[in-house]
Amino acid sequence: MNRKELVVIGAGPAGIEAALTASELGVDVLLVDSFPTAGGQYYKQTPQAFDDHRRKTASQQEGKLLLQMLDASNVQLLTGCLVWGLFEDRDKGGWIAQLALSDEPVQVKADAVIIATGAYDRPFAFPGWTLPGVMTAGAGQILVKTQGVVPGKRILLSGTGPLQIALADQLIRAGVTPVAMLEASTMPLWDVLRHAPAFLGQVNRMVEGVGYGFDIVRSGMRARVGWSVVEARGDGRVEEAVIARLGSDWKMIAGSEEKIEVDTIILGYGLIPNNRLSRMVECEHEYVAIKGGWVPVRDETLQTTRPNVYVIGDAAGVGGAELAHVEGKIAGLAVASRCGHGKQSDFQWRYAKLRPELVRQRRYAKALGELFTPRPGALSLFKEDMIVCRCEEVIYRDILDAIQLGARSVNEVKMIVRAGMGNCQGRICEGLIAQILLSAFSGENIDMQKIGASTVRPPLEPMTLDVLARASKMIEADENQLINESVES
Repeated sequence: MNRKELVVIGAGPAGIEAALTASELGVDVLLVDSFPTAGGQYYKQTPQAFDDHRRKTASQQEGKLLLQMLDASNVQLLTGCLVWGLFEDRDKGGWIAQLALSDEPVQVKADAVIIATGAYDRPFAFPGWTLPGVMTAGAGQILVKTQGVVPGKRILLSGTGPLQIALADQLIRAGVTPVAMLEASTMPLWDVLRHAPAFLGQVNRMVEGVGYGFDIVRSGMRARVGWSVVEARGDGRVEEAVIARLGSDWKMIAGSEEKIEVDTIILGYGLIPNNRLSRMVECEHEYVAIKGGWVPVRDETLQTTRPNVYVIGDAAGVGGAELAHVEGKIAGLAVASRCGHGKQSDFQWRYAKLRPELVRQRRYAKALGELFTPRPGALSLFKEDMIVCRCEEVIYRDILDAIQLGARSVNEVKMIVRAGMGNCQGRICEGLIAQILLSAFSGENIDMQKIGASTVRPPLEPMTLDVLARASKMIEADENQLINESVES
């Protein structure tokens, strides 16, 4: 079995920064990621055919430099590697990561683990949301940035927050101007102004945003604030979108509906922390809506309530790449200090230097969260026969029936109607079910902490029985070796 001082799970901005920082201080680091290449979703590079004669974005330039630093470092990198389980090492302390690399089971013991698994697109459900041609902003970015594929000819963007502005620019640069971009948040002037201090000092973001704005204005793309898609229609795939104005609570304003002919609808309603691993090892979590949902409780070193388990970046609460960089450096320093590669006084000095930037980026993330977090009125779009759990084809009526039968939590709904038992293990439907429960008991003393989240168990990803069987034999062999060593001593 391999042994490392530190295993970093996730090679996006947070994970790379943590791995580099710890490695520079002498820590033996393994960095793993399920993608074929490092960089995560944020640092995916646009195909050369799209930008050989156009400007490089700040994120592309930054990502290229960071990946060059990773290549030149002592960090051991495993890409295309699934982490399907994380378990406590009860014999020697630390943690055991169960991996699958090219369908080969691999076990790695580590003194410490940093979870930097990022976030994924928040599902936004409405009649027709399961039709082919409806996709998330993340899927759209993957197609454009890594595959060189534009997902349609008549594309409607609908969502909230600045990420869809970036996606609109990427589509325009790829040669397709979306028919419209809808921003669901009404963004009253006072709400924007009271967050103005958080935007001060974000020069790079503002410059990049202005660049996107120029491209969008030149393209002639129509943008609407306070609007959203409310229904998708079509025979076998999307052919038409129904859009409507929303109130401040995101309830549809009756009589405002319009129809648009489209072949693709891209949804960008924010992100949800990918916290499956931290939940698997039973770190304490709390529900914070403006951070994307369930987030781990952490100390100032970003360590969770489980010893030597750190969670950083969007996996600990959606905050963006700049915040992820800072948290990566802090966690890398903390692990190095804990492993004896630096003095505590040195760590405190370095942390003090990073603290102002940490505060600034957290303030910015909070402002975005308060401006663009989806509002509960979106549930008014649900219809009784609308699918909520795509994997198990559980409809809205089924969940209401489960509530009538006494379900009061996400796990109880799961047990009654199987919602969340499919391949995605609740990643898509879990948040939707929680919102339905919260709405159903709005007059009672029930909040998200009581509604809870579904239990996460291994394997974290769909695995073949062959890989699991071979992994089981490796675990058994390791246990027998430990028994023999104990007897001999």
